[in-house]
Amino acid sequence: MAHPRFPGNLLSARRRSAIGAGLRSLRVHILLWTIVPITVFLLGLSFTDVYGHQQAMRTMVEERDRSLAQAVAGRIGDGLAQNARLLQALAADSAFAGAAPEAQQQLLDRLGAPFEGVAMLDGAQKLRGAWGDGRAWAEAAFVARLAEAAHTGAGPAYLAGAHDGLAPYHLAVAVALPGDGGTLVGVLPLARSAVPAGVEGLLASPQAYARLLDEEGRPLYEAGVPPPEPPAGDAVVTTSEPVPGTGWRVEVAEPWHSLVPLVLRYAQATVLIAAAAVLISLASVYVGVRYVTGPLGALGERARRVAWGDFDAVAQPVGGVEEIASLQRALQQMAAQVRSYQAAMRSYVGAITRAQEEERIRLARELHDDTVQSLIALGQRMERMQKSCAHEGDGCAAELGELRQSLRGLVHEVRRVIADLRPTGLDELGLEPALEMLVGRLPASYHAAFGVEGTPRRLAPDLELALYRIAQEALKNVEQHSSAGHVEVRLRFEEQGVRLLVADDGAGFEAPSSPDELARDGHYGLLGMRERAV
Repeated sequence: MAHPRFPGNLLSARRRSAIGAGLRSLRVHILLWTIVPITVFLLGLSFTDVYGHQQAMRTMVEERDRSLAQAVAGRIGDGLAQNARLLQALAADSAFAGAAPEAQQQLLDRLGAPFEGVAMLDGAQKLRGAWGDGRAWAEAAFVARLAEAAHTGAGPAYLAGAHDGLAPYHLAVAVALPGDGGTLVGVLPLARSAVPAGVEGLLASPQAYARLLDEEGRPLYEAGVPPPEPPAGDAVVTTSEPVPGTGWRVEVAEPWHSLVPLVLRYAQATVLIAAAAVLISLASVYVGVRYVTGPLGALGERARRVAWGDFDAVAQPVGGVEEIASLQRALQQMAAQVRSYQAAMRSYVGAITRAQEEERIRLARELHDDTVQSLIALGQRMERMQKSCAHEGDGCAAELGELRQSLRGLVHEVRRVIADLRPTGLDELGLEPALEMLVGRLPASYHAAFGVEGTPRRLAPDLELALYRIAQEALKNVEQHSSAGHVEVRLRFEEQGVRLLVADDGAGFEAPSSPDELARDGHYGLLGMRERAV
């Protein structure tokens, strides 16, 4: 017996379809939503532990570098103050200024001064005397700058670096002379000051970097390996402290990762793993929203549209898991059945409506041809009777006059009933004049207004009648329920149809979410208006 054979691509397509349906199953998604958050929680817990240890190590390195920077800044400040005190001692010695160069050299050697040159200026910043190479730089711009700073500041003035004629890697110190406003300026190499030893003392590890900065942030002395630029520089701890008596600062930068134990150095890897887990979790949530929550919301919205008569709303697939697809197929079948039932009901209601209109036409014709004509003839006869019995007295004439007035009212009422049963103006004049007359019959207290927009045109008789009945029912509701002071009826002719607007400023009510509630709440007039519109 031969077995049936199926094409290979058909089998593979069926297999892929079965696998895809299995992956879209709600059970698979529930399993993913259970495992992924647990995995993310465990990874987050591990990362928090590692991150806490790293932050503790970073804080420890910061505290150590801060203490070291404070000590070095104080040491450099003391060294600078010592150089300033030497100049102040020379300034206090009245014999120094007038001594011979050999005597000045002996005095400087006795004080242990490290200066390569010293210059003394008077109050007008003119050179009064110089020792060493002081005469070579006494006219430089940095001398006047230092002299001004020494007199305007609260203590000695300092300058380092190649600025305004000062040689590179040199330090200038200026102190004010007592009395005449003069200044004593000394210049020495940075190597003879406390700066090199202090800055290099900040190098607590081979990877550390230290420097001395002036008031404007320019480096005066550097030691160690400069730190990398960000983002690698994010792993570097930087600390700075001011140097007492100056506007300078010492700064130390050190990569703290090198001090962390090896087991804690892989925070970046932990971050990547946690980030991957978070991405997977977010992807799972996205899949859940994409295949469950989103499709369910879309299906619910389309179901609400079906309740309002849009049966094609559930025709397009919403996607999602297989259970949602099955639910949508069930809704499609239900919508098809409801559409079929509604079409049959609409046909039935249409037949009833046509029968009612035909009956109303018949009644209107009979009332017009028989009743009204008879009443008119009766009125004419009574008028002749009134004239014939005028000679018999006022009593007969008055009675006949009242009877004739009653007949006129009856004729008017019958004509109104005829207009309600079948508006004659609708057939003869069209929809716009008929609506205008309908609005005009409202009491003056409603301040009713009627308007037409677009290009007016005659419509199908059934459509004109439906619009007229809708407006008639709406105005009836205005009179009975709204207590409005202003009413507006507007007829708008559009390319694809006609729009009728009836608005008032009276009391309203909350519109139901489904047309079925109109019947349950007793709003049969509104239900009839909707049925005429659809």
